[in-house]
Amino acid sequence: MTLIYEVKRDGKLFANVTETFSQDGKSYSIQSVAKGIGIYALLGERKLISRGEVTKAGLQPIHFESLQSKKASKALINDFDWKNHVLNMQIKGEQEQQPLETGTQDLLSIMYQFMFVPPKGSMIKVPVTIGKKLRTHEYQVKAKPTLLNTRAGSFKAIELANAGNPEEKKIYLAVDQRYIPVKIELREDDATIEQIVTKVKFE
Repeated sequence: MTLIYEVKRDGKLFANVTETFSQDGKSYSIQSVAKGIGIYALLGERKLISRGEVTKAGLQPIHFESLQSKKASKALINDFDWKNHVLNMQIKGEQEQQPLETGTQDLLSIMYQFMFVPPKGSMIKVPVTIGKKLRTHEYQVKAKPTLLNTRAGSFKAIELANAGNPEEKKIYLAVDQRYIPVKIELREDDATIEQIVTKVKFE
């Protein structure tokens, strides 16, 4: 499956994102590549990679990478040691460890976890690593779908909003398309970032 997004900062287009999700038996692989537009192209590509297993509880990451440039020294790499409940983190060349909680996701896998385990109830809590930090994300679930019109078509989408500050982050999942992420809104550095799907391709 391939999802293509356009990303706007305060309403101005500044990047395109291409994400691919593939599953081979009990193994999964996700890749996200963001490319800046115009002057933002000078920042280079941002690549996220998540690999792991598909279990009864959904996605279980084994390896995660966040690459902002081609310099290995700037890479964020996480390896999930589920047997010993340890998250091994390589942060710009430095090694760290964190306790690994059951159900922990990475920055990329969390977006596709809902395809396998749809959100239930009015609140969900998920431990998430962003590569350099591990913390619990809490989302308030608005279960009643709303119609979201995009260049990829119209979707019945439910909203997951940051529980502490709803304006900080919102995720929209298409309930009529396996709960794929069709829109993400962020507040970052006093700017509004909007990532919205423009093309969906099931393979």
